[in-house]
This record gives sequence, structure tokens and C-alpha cells, in this order.
Amino acid sequence: MTRKQPPPIPVIGVSQDPSREAELRAWEEKERLRRQQPEAEQAPPVAPLAVVPAPATDPDATEPAADREPEPAVDAVVARGSAPGYLEMPDFTEPDTVDPAERLEFYSQGIFAVQYAAKANHERAEQQKLIGLGLRLQAIKDEELHKHTGFETFGALTDARFGIKKHQANNILRVLGVAEALEDVTTQELKERPLRVLVPILDTHGADAVRETWAEAARHGNVTDTALKEAANFLGYAPPRTQSVLEVEPAKPKMPVVVVWDSGPVLERLRALAAEDPATARREAEALQDAVRELVEELEGGLEE
Repeated sequence: MTRKQPPPIPVIGVSQDPSREAELRAWEEKERLRRQQPEAEQAPPVAPLAVVPAPATDPDATEPAADREPEPAVDAVVARGSAPGYLEMPDFTEPDTVDPAERLEFYSQGIFAVQYAAKANHERAEQQKLIGLGLRLQAIKDEELHKHTGFETFGALTDARFGIKKHQANNILRVLGVAEALEDVTTQELKERPLRVLVPILDTHGADAVRETWAEAARHGNVTDTALKEAANFLGYAPPRTQSVLEVEPAKPKMPVVVVWDSGPVLERLRALAAEDPATARREAEALQDAVRELVEELEGGLEE
């Protein structure tokens, strides 16, 4: 892979031409002044998007519509970092010092800034992904498009076309209204499972109650399903837990317990990894937990059907 070569920088004192020497010194002074200007002054003004008028219809045109070349679509160009909730990735700059320790500190701060922006943008993108998928899945389900495309059920269509299982699609649709209510108050990733706590609050008390519950849970740190339940109880939005004294819940038949997998080796491997790299071990444990939870939900959905 050929590395991109930087543009050549004029060097003072090499040319034998006096006029060229003056040009180079003027260039150097211009660059020095440019580096001293604030970033806001250096940024060129953003020109407004031009409005493209619709082509006029020629009543005398005889060319059939089918034979005409299709008009290219005109898309609005969104500047990098201008979308709401996303952070501009910091540009690379060099420090104005020759001290190695200070240069290292300068580059270190830049690395932390890049990591922060990447994490924040990833979480916002995952949030918008949940909402974007939900809106389209809801439209497909409402319009019953599976009946017009040869699929027996909505779940069969989503599985075949998008790789989204029926229970996954239904879970996304269940929390879509909650995600939309929170879109303007947080940029962090909205996971489907914790949002389930807010679904009855949305149905009973509305979007403002959902946002208030989220803000209360966020005051205590990481927003989890437990934190949301506690916040809902504190604010009085939690659904009442009442059961009639005359209602007798039938005993559920006990399912035979069959051990088909020995979790010991996996746990030992995670413990050993945690001793060397706790962060990686935690991520792998959380991924395993999510996979098991999804499998349990899928099995429960199969039993309900």
C-alpha cells in the first residue's frame, strides 16, 4: 500500500533566484499568521445549498417518456458534524513546542478527544438505528405488506428480507414510542430491554412522564432497567401492583431440568481473562449475557405461539 505523500513545503535559502526567495519568505509569513488565527476565523464560510428549480415541461416535446434519460436525484448535502447529537471528529494538529513531554501530552489529549467523539457518535447512531428500524417495521406491519409479497406472516418477511426475527421486530416496535420520546433529551444508545419499563408509563402518563423518569434515573449514573423502575416508583409513575384476592393463579407444570451445557470452562476462561484484562472480560461477559437473554426470549416466544 503506497502511503500518501504530503505536499512539498518550500524551503528558504535553496533557490538562487532573489524574486523566488522573496516569494518563499512571503509564503512563510502568511502561514505563520494563519496558524496564529483562531479556528473560527480560519474556517471558510459555508455556502447555502442552492435551490434547484424543477425543469419546465415542454408541451412540444415528442420524445416518449420511456425513452428519456432519468433525471439524477438531487440530495441535500449535510456537512460533517452538523447532524444534531453528533460530534465533530477533532482535526490533527501539531503542538507549538519542541519539548517531548509536552508534545506527548498534547497528542494524548487528542487521542482522548477522538475516542470520546467516536464513542458518543456510536451511541447516537445506535439510538437512531433503533428508531429508524422501528418506523419502517411499523409501516410494513400496519400496511400488511407481507400479504402482498408472498409471505405468510409479518415475522416471516422480516426474517427473510432483513434477518430480523419475529420476536426481535416485535420488541423494537414495543419500545419505538419510548425511543422517540427520549430522542431529544439524550444522545446515548437506547437499548430495547431497559426501555420496556417505560412502555406502560408512556401509555398511561404520556411522553413527558417518560422523559421525566429517564432524567431522574440518569441523575444516579448509568441508566438501567432497575434504575428506571426505581425512578418510576419515586415519581409515582409505576403501574400499580394489585391482584384480586379471589383470583387464583393456576400452578404451572414443572418443566424437567435438562443440563446440556457445562458453563464451567467458559466461566474459568472469563475469570482468567479478568485477571489480565478486566475491561475485555467484562465486555465478553456482557455479550454472553445478552446472547443468553435473547435466546431465552426467543424460546419464550416460540412457546407462546
